[in-house]
Amino acid sequence: MPRRIAKPLIILIVIVLLVGTVLVGFGLGYRYVRDQDKRIAYLKDQFDARGFSPFDENTPGAVEIYIKQQSKTKDIATMLKDRGLIGSVFAFELLSKFNGFDGQYQYGTHYLLEGMSYDEIMVILTNQPQPVSIVFIEGMTYQQMKQKMLDAGMRFNPDLLDAMVRQPGLFADYSFVPQIESNPGREWMLQGYLFPDTYLFDVNATEQEILRIILNNTERHLSVGGYYERAEKLGMTMDQVLTLASIVQQEGPIIEMPMIAKVFMNRIEREMPLQSCATVNYLRSEEGREPQLWILNSDIERYKDSGYNTYRHGGLPPGPINSPGTVAIEGVLWPATERTWSGANAFLYFCAKGDGTNDFSKTLEEHDAKVARYSSR
Repeated sequence: MPRRIAKPLIILIVIVLLVGTVLVGFGLGYRYVRDQDKRIAYLKDQFDARGFSPFDENTPGAVEIYIKQQSKTKDIATMLKDRGLIGSVFAFELLSKFNGFDGQYQYGTHYLLEGMSYDEIMVILTNQPQPVSIVFIEGMTYQQMKQKMLDAGMRFNPDLLDAMVRQPGLFADYSFVPQIESNPGREWMLQGYLFPDTYLFDVNATEQEILRIILNNTERHLSVGGYYERAEKLGMTMDQVLTLASIVQQEGPIIEMPMIAKVFMNRIEREMPLQSCATVNYLRSEEGREPQLWILNSDIERYKDSGYNTYRHGGLPPGPINSPGTVAIEGVLWPATERTWSGANAFLYFCAKGDGTNDFSKTLEEHDAKVARYSSR
């Protein structure tokens, strides 16, 4: 083949190969981008439908990633590279800025899969990780709350949490903390201030994060409705209100709580001991013993030295015996009156009927007769 023909032919072949390579590369790139868009769209749909990540610890091949609060993009990228999930810290930082994800990464425990693209990883880490949902019901003690969190798989240090609950000064920025009284025998200083509610925790939440999530909720509840003003009008601190409310919480159904609170207030005014089964049952629960409907003399004697034994010791116990709910708190702040309950100022006793309700009495003789009747059933 003459050289003047071969040279143009070679150039043409090269051009065709280059164009072909570009077209193939474009096609592959387009397919990757299209598939990538589909994967990201799927992830976003899952977040929209579930409210949190579609991946958890049970997802096959899941790699757990924990992002600390206020982590920088470089810190996150370094962690991802160390776990073998990305190849370049610089590339992750660059794409993060380009995609507008800087400062958007969500604190908490995320689960990623090997082989995910940078964009997929960023979508997951900028969305809410799946939380641990825990319901604390009214009347739960701190010990019961702690055990429920542990049973749900949370990974905090229980000993460190105990230490923090004993030291309310660590949370002095909350309005109610200065009123917490350090009374002899009061171990769980924040007990009563761990407001019963449904909470969403990260499985790896620190001890301080756990308590602040709960105490933030307590602050919101105590700051509305004129609670502090009403307590002051009654001559009570919020600590005293919550202590009495925790007893009321255990002593009867919601509808009776203002009446039960009034009975206890009547007794306090007359300098009579509260004689509440709830406080002795609290001492039993702290020892891992089951509560009793009617407290026996053996228990009164067993706990004779404890300030929580309101049969042996006058006034309020050293602190709340559980986490009271809104109705119990408001029952103490706005107890039954003569207008709402005829003879309210005269009732000094009540006893359990055995069906979840109480029978109220004005005299000891009347009360003893009812106790004998209901306990013999």
